[in-house]
Amino acid sequence: MSNKKNKEVQKESSESEEEQDSGSERDSDFDSDGNFVGDKELQADFEGRNPEDCDFHGIKQLLRQLFLKSNVDLGALAQIIISQNYIGSVVKQCLDDGQDDDDDDDDGSDGVFGITTVINITKRKEEHCIKQVRQLLTALANDNADDRAKALVNKILSDDANHVGLVINERILNIPAAISVPLFASLQNELDKALKKKMPYSFQYLVWICKTYKTSENNKKLRLIKFNVYFIDDESEVLFANQEEKPLVEEALASFDVDVTEQAELSQWDYDGGAMTPCRKVLIFEGSKFNQLVRLLKEEVENV
Repeated sequence: MSNKKNKEVQKESSESEEEQDSGSERDSDFDSDGNFVGDKELQADFEGRNPEDCDFHGIKQLLRQLFLKSNVDLGALAQIIISQNYIGSVVKQCLDDGQDDDDDDDDGSDGVFGITTVINITKRKEEHCIKQVRQLLTALANDNADDRAKALVNKILSDDANHVGLVINERILNIPAAISVPLFASLQNELDKALKKKMPYSFQYLVWICKTYKTSENNKKLRLIKFNVYFIDDESEVLFANQEEKPLVEEALASFDVDVTEQAELSQWDYDGGAMTPCRKVLIFEGSKFNQLVRLLKEEVENV
C-alpha cells in the first residue's frame, strides 16, 4: 500500500477575492503557534494520507496541542504513529497541478493539518513514551476522576489481557469537522484489514482524550471571538474543540474532566458572553463500540 494514498478531499471556499491585507493585519490573523485564526475563509483542498517520515514535525506539533506540557515524549509518540502508517491518516493540503510531491524545497513537515489514528498502549507498554502516556492517564484519573472512573482506569491499565487503544483525533483550528468522517471511515477499514492479518488492533477498551472548554455561564448561545467554532449547546457548559466528539460522551463507560489552565498558553479564551477555561475530557469506551462511535460522529457532522 502506498504511503501517499489519497483518501479524501475536503474543499473550503473563500468568500471573496479581496486583495491581501497589510502586513500587520495579516500577522493578527495568526496565533502564537502559527495557526490561522482570522475571520476570513481560505480556499484549500485537503486529503487524508498515510503518515510519512516527512510528517514528523507536523504530527509532533499536533500532539503538543493535545498533551500540552505533560511529561510525554511527543517526538517518540510521533515516530510510533509514523511507524504504524498502515493505521491512521494525516490531513495534508492537496498539491497544485504540476507541483512535485517530492519537492526538495519543502519536506512537508509543516503541512500536517490533522492526525487521526489509534495506538495500542498495552502491546507497546514497554516503550518509554507509552509508559509516560499510561502514567499520565493514571495520574489524571487519580487527581480528577470519581472513584468509579479511577477504578476503571487502574483496572484497564493493569490487566495486560485487556488491550487498550488510545484514539488520537487532532487537527488545527478552522479545519471543518466534516473531514473527520472520511478519516474515521478509513480508520475503520484499516483496522478491519489489520485484524484479518492477526495484527494487535483488537481492543477491549478505548481511551479518547477530547479538547474541551468550560464556560462561566449556562443557557447562552456562544460565539468565540476570532475562532470559527460553535460546538456548544444552549444549555451546555462544555464546548468541544472537535464538534463530532460531542455525542460520544453518552456512550462512555466512564469519563472525567481535567483543567489544563496552568499548561495552556491562554488560560481563558474570550467569547461574547464570558470566558472559557481550557480542559481535557477523558473518555473510556468498550472497544466493541468503535463502529458505533464512528456512526455517531458521522451523524453529528451531518446534522449540523
